[in-house]
Amino acid sequence: MELFSNQDNRIKCGKCNTEFDLNQNKDGCPLCGFGKKSQKIISDEIKIVSAKVQEHKTIEYLQIPPPIKLKSGLVIADDETKTWGAWLMFNDFFAPKFLSRVLAWKLHKESSDTIVLSNLMSDSINLISKHNLSHLKGFPNLKKDKEGSRLVHHFLRTFANMGLVTAEPIEKAIDDVWKEKWNKIKVSLTKEGLEFAQLKNNVFDEGKTEQILTPEEKDWFVDYYKKLDKKGYKEYSVLEEVYNFLKSGNNGNKDLWSWFENNEKFKQHILSRSERARNDEKKFKKQLYNYARSFASAKISLLRELGIVKDKRNDYTIIGEL
Repeated sequence: MELFSNQDNRIKCGKCNTEFDLNQNKDGCPLCGFGKKSQKIISDEIKIVSAKVQEHKTIEYLQIPPPIKLKSGLVIADDETKTWGAWLMFNDFFAPKFLSRVLAWKLHKESSDTIVLSNLMSDSINLISKHNLSHLKGFPNLKKDKEGSRLVHHFLRTFANMGLVTAEPIEKAIDDVWKEKWNKIKVSLTKEGLEFAQLKNNVFDEGKTEQILTPEEKDWFVDYYKKLDKKGYKEYSVLEEVYNFLKSGNNGNKDLWSWFENNEKFKQHILSRSERARNDEKKFKKQLYNYARSFASAKISLLRELGIVKDKRNDYTIIGEL
């Protein structure tokens, strides 16, 4: 006859040497309590986690915005977006999601069709500072970027080109609105931009730290990317090429860099936009080297946030479908 059944998991306490069945005493030693967490500690930990989630849910401007009557957006495609999709510094969905929510709430609260860009950024920077959001990828280091220039020129501007945000000069028509001072630019969301802002988000609504889009956000953005593709904004096509390249067993660093460097479309684009590259072979190769790495890094980052590539540095395992 066996002393213990196969279900038993006998161990000895590391403090008092009492032998006990771990299956029956999962929290720790039944005699001295070694290994146990007190109910108070457990309760306190739950409260801390709950408080963090609740904090995000109650922060004004970070909550899911209410319905607003808006028009559909206009997609702006050019030679670069037709070749490589979004600008190489566009590597995150959470920063523009944040700006979209702040903008939506300001439009709602002020009962206005547009918001002056300087006012939007002033409120956005205050929120980032007050709630310590600078640790999030894509958000500015306020010691180096106090005004949030990266938020505007890398993310808001890209969302405008994608038809998710509108930006117009307040006083006069000019060729490039982004060259104006921020107090002379008025911005708004589009119908599509509000749709994305209203989708539940892991960081802003659930208090999580991993910057991975929810399945609803991912499906919405992939579907929207496909629509952009038909209008000449080829972000989906490029992401699909990178996805297929990685899926076939290639590495996301050197292999992908080489793929970008050897791609004729990419090479021709650099030559067409840079006189220095056309006149100097060394400068051309240097530009190609730098752009290839920047574009590769940005596309990988987006695929990670879409939940398609594993969210771990130097790990390019495919974990989802595009």
